[in-house]
Amino acid sequence: MDLSTIELVREDLKTVEGRMRNFSFPASSPVADSLEHLLAAGGKRLRPALALLFGRMLRVAQEPLFAFSASVEIIHTATLIHDDLVDHSAIRRGIPTVNAKWPAGMTVLVGDFLFAWAAQLVAATGSTPVVEKFAATLATIVDGEIRQISAGDACCGLDEYESRIQSKTAALFEVSCTGPALLAGDTGAAERSSEYGRSFGMAFQIADDILDFIGDSVNTGKPSGQDLAQGLLTLPAILYFQAHSGDPDVSAFRAGDREPGLRARLFDAIRSSDAIDHSRDSARRYIGRAVESLASFPKGGHRDALEDLVKSIV
Repeated sequence: MDLSTIELVREDLKTVEGRMRNFSFPASSPVADSLEHLLAAGGKRLRPALALLFGRMLRVAQEPLFAFSASVEIIHTATLIHDDLVDHSAIRRGIPTVNAKWPAGMTVLVGDFLFAWAAQLVAATGSTPVVEKFAATLATIVDGEIRQISAGDACCGLDEYESRIQSKTAALFEVSCTGPALLAGDTGAAERSSEYGRSFGMAFQIADDILDFIGDSVNTGKPSGQDLAQGLLTLPAILYFQAHSGDPDVSAFRAGDREPGLRARLFDAIRSSDAIDHSRDSARRYIGRAVESLASFPKGGHRDALEDLVKSIV
């Protein structure tokens, strides 16, 4: 996606990056080494960028806004650590994951520390509504991960898929956009920014799931076809499976067959099917909702950037 739209908050993002690195462990500690490894990998920094764009548009005070923006990226990083451990992923953002470099126990503890560090940053905003929203979001994210692991995915349908990505992806985008409005004390703006963030997150995850089938692993920073290889059904696969329920390969996969040849056939069939275009259409519907939610915000560069950013997802 086109990240030139966040140029308005580029300098603010540098400040937020500094806040993210301002943790209390000695530079030579394993935790500090792990964190530096993660932060050096970079990333889009979309969540803090969204928080900063909303915060600047709503004229939120700098220090609480910077602390909050840092917290949402730290939480995002923590969830990636735990996701990679659960999924046994070896590559993230083009470099080895934490669990590929350190033992499982160390990986879990690094993720736990990041959750604690993010909570400290949120507390530094001095806003009880923001702390409450942050805590509720964290519970939603963890619950979504637990439900996915316990329920499995081979029979996942559209409703289950949307519920899953709402919990695992959209919830953090939602709090990223809602937090600045809560810092501004504007409940009406909080409702509208919540809709923007939720819709942004849903579209973003669908686009990411499409890229798992048609993207270049050099650009995405992770192997193609990783979701299907792990038995995880995303929107393109769900739509393909619904349209081809009588296909023996589909039936075998739903029954638990993970033979490499079967996965390869399904991967090729899905990526060349109209399930990809239908998935894009679904993402565009969420993008439309996000754009509509911006209508009553103040006109100007920040609102324009938020609109351009969500439109660039697909």
